Amino acid sequence: MVEFKNVSKTFADTGEVVFRDLSFQVKDGEFVLLTGESGVGKTTVLRLLLKELEPDSGRIWVAERDISGIPYAEVPYYRRNFGVMFQDHRLLPNENCYQNIELARIVTGGKTKDSPRKIGSLMKLLGIENYYKRLPNELSGGEQAKVCLARALVNNPQVLIADEPTANLDPRSSEEFLKLLLLIHSGVHIKTTIIVATHDAILKGCDQAREIPLEH
Repeated sequence: MVEFKNVSKTFADTGEVVFRDLSFQVKDGEFVLLTGESGVGKTTVLRLLLKELEPDSGRIWVAERDISGIPYAEVPYYRRNFGVMFQDHRLLPNENCYQNIELARIVTGGKTKDSPRKIGSLMKLLGIENYYKRLPNELSGGEQAKVCLARALVNNPQVLIADEPTANLDPRSSEEFLKLLLLIHSGVHIKTTIIVATHDAILKGCDQAREIPLEH
């Protein structure tokens, strides 16, 4: 599903070398953790996948496609292959949970006529079916993370990528979130490849996830 081959990245403005000759593969349907100390490039890998950044050298393939050849105008359509979770959640504060999820479905080309069924099923799967009308500030950090996960999955992405999704959660909420990732990874309800950038010991202790350690 994803392959990095001899990818190097340096930030031109600072001269910081993020990594050199990074190579790894992620199989279709695999659950992978990108790990390592702060600054080794976990977030940079995710941004390269989304084509927010371009590598200095090397090649990146997604679903057997060399993404360096994707024209700029096609990048928004390419990104529809991904569901994305951010560390700071980025929920719209004046929209309720259902509206936050529905908006992601609309802007990524989902069919709006079956949104109530699709979103309702997903919220029930993640245990947030009672939060339809709640605003983000009425939710705990763990509850917000579940809404973000629903938003990321609403259009059945090929790849779910998450940048430190449990960084602001307590250990109990992190364990609950890991259980949801494992439920998704099981493929019973949703089939997607999962790539998570994390330093969370709870996630790193998961036997069903393969760790890809990054270093400078």
